[in-house]
Amino acid sequence: MNKNPLFIALLLICVTCLFIGIFNISPTQNKIVTKKSKTKIDKLITPIANKVAVIKLEGMISSSSTTNFFEEDSPSVTALQAITKAEKDENVKGIVLCINSPGGTVGMSQRLYNAIYSARQKKPVIAVMDDIAASGGYYVASAADRIVALPGTMTGSIGVIMSTMDFHKLLSEKLSIGENVIKSGKYKDIGSSTRIMTTDEKKLLQDMVNDSYNQFKEAIIKGRVERNDEYNVEKTILTLEKINKYADGRVFTGRQARDYGFVDSIGGIQSANEMMKKMVYKKFNIPENTSLDYDYNYSKSPNILKLFSAGTNENSINNFLPASMKYAGKPLYLWE
Repeated sequence: MNKNPLFIALLLICVTCLFIGIFNISPTQNKIVTKKSKTKIDKLITPIANKVAVIKLEGMISSSSTTNFFEEDSPSVTALQAITKAEKDENVKGIVLCINSPGGTVGMSQRLYNAIYSARQKKPVIAVMDDIAASGGYYVASAADRIVALPGTMTGSIGVIMSTMDFHKLLSEKLSIGENVIKSGKYKDIGSSTRIMTTDEKKLLQDMVNDSYNQFKEAIIKGRVERNDEYNVEKTILTLEKINKYADGRVFTGRQARDYGFVDSIGGIQSANEMMKKMVYKKFNIPENTSLDYDYNYSKSPNILKLFSAGTNENSINNFLPASMKYAGKPLYLWE
C-alpha cells in the first residue's frame, strides 16, 4: 500500500469528488451530513430486497474433498458457509435447502444441522429432497421448519454404521506378514485390520455407535416433534412412537415418509417456493402481493482449483470403494 502523503491526499480528493457527483451535493452549501441522511444514502447504494437463498447440499457429507493435486472445500462446507451467510444477510428472508445426499460423517452432519436450526430461529427454512436424502441427508433436513420431498425420493435410513477391515488372515497365512504394535493402552489400536477384534472392543464400538444413534433421534425430536410455529402451510405430525418404529435403518420413499410423519409435503422446488412465500409473509408481516427474489446462485462461488483438478482422479481406485470403506473406523450417518 502506497503511504505517500501526496498520494493519500489525491485519493481523498478523488473520493470526495465522486460522492459529490453521485449525490449532487454542492460543496458551497456546506451542509453537514447527519446520521439520518447517511442512512438514506446507504439505502440508495444497497437497496433492501426480499430474497430467498436457494442453497444446494449434494454428495457425501464430509468436511473436505481431496483431488490428486489439491484439497478444496467440500460441497458440505460450501453449503455450511452459505447457510451461515444467509442467516446473517438481512436481505434474505428465507432459505430453501436442496438436498441430494446419502449422508456422511456424523460431525459434518451435525454442523449443518446446527447451522440450519440456528437460521430457522430468524427466518423460515425449507428442506427440499431430490433423488436421495437419506441418513445424514435426512438428519440435516430435520432441522428445517418444513421438509418437501418428491414421491419417489429415497430417504430414511435413520441410524449409524461403522466398518473396519480385517486382513489378518491374508497377511499372516498367505503373505507371512506380522505386525509389532507398541501402545499406551489395550484399546489404542482398536479397529486394527491386522488382528481379530476382541469382544470388549466390539462392545466399546457398539456403545459409541449407539450413542451416535441416540443423538440422531434426539435431533429429529428437537427439529420435528418439538417444533411449534404458526406457519399456515402443510405440516405432518411426527410422534416418538413413529420414530422408534421406523428409525431402524430402513429406507422409504418420500410418499411413505410423508405418511409416517418424517416429511411434510410431496412436491419439488416449485412447491417449496410457494410454501416459502406464505411463511415469509407470516414471519415478517409482509403484504401477500410482495414478490420474492429467489437467488439460485447464492451458494455458488468460482473455484479456480477445479479448473486444474477436474478429471485428474476420475479413475482413482478410491472412487470405486464404498464410502463406509473410505471412512473405515468412523461412525457414519450414511446409506449406501
